[in-house]
Amino acid sequence: MQQYFVNQKLILDMEVDMTQEQSHHISTVLRMTDGKIIRLADLNGFLFYGSIQISKTGVRVKVIQAIAEQRESKVNITLAVALIKGDRWDWMLEKATECGVSKIVPFISSRCVVKDKPETAQRKLERYRKILTEAAEQSYRHTVPAITEPVSFKQLVEHKSLLNFIAYEKENSRYLYDIPDEISSVTIVIGPEGGFSDDEVDYLTNHGFTSISLGKRIFRAETAAIAACIMLDTLGERHD
Repeated sequence: MQQYFVNQKLILDMEVDMTQEQSHHISTVLRMTDGKIIRLADLNGFLFYGSIQISKTGVRVKVIQAIAEQRESKVNITLAVALIKGDRWDWMLEKATECGVSKIVPFISSRCVVKDKPETAQRKLERYRKILTEAAEQSYRHTVPAITEPVSFKQLVEHKSLLNFIAYEKENSRYLYDIPDEISSVTIVIGPEGGFSDDEVDYLTNHGFTSISLGKRIFRAETAAIAACIMLDTLGERHD
């Protein structure tokens, strides 16, 4: 069943006009007909079933039933990840959303291959948000993850959580999946293809981040980001 996000609070029996893009998707792409049931996620993260009505001007949906389910992660995950080239970045955004990430913080470090251009930054951010929205709809999320504009490496300390990790293995580093503490919010920093410099690791560890290992194998940057999200989401479920 298709899900859509609406930027307003929903209550039973109210009628909602879908956006032009959503109306096109419902009537033209999916070829739905009157009376088809869809899922709606509202401004506050509540879910509902709705019945569609198609007209020449667009699609209107009547809210008919609340949905009692909880699909969000028990851990508030902030994923700070160095910018990655092209399609690999888009793939990471999609899969991180499916894995329950709450916020994504792109950053630029000394060994980043990608250097964002100011003149294209806003257009890229809008595309990133569209990817996140579509992935959240597909995975029945209650909310769409937030994403910030790319920040400098030193600005990462502005996005700390109760627990803060940098995915950089040192001697005697603990594995992320072995963290025994109950986790409610966590920030995990994932480096670029070229890894972190020693100065960058020192900077974060001096600001309260703990070096952590994701396992015995070496991951590509986008794989490391997804592995970290899965591990953290699983840790939250462990304390259910």
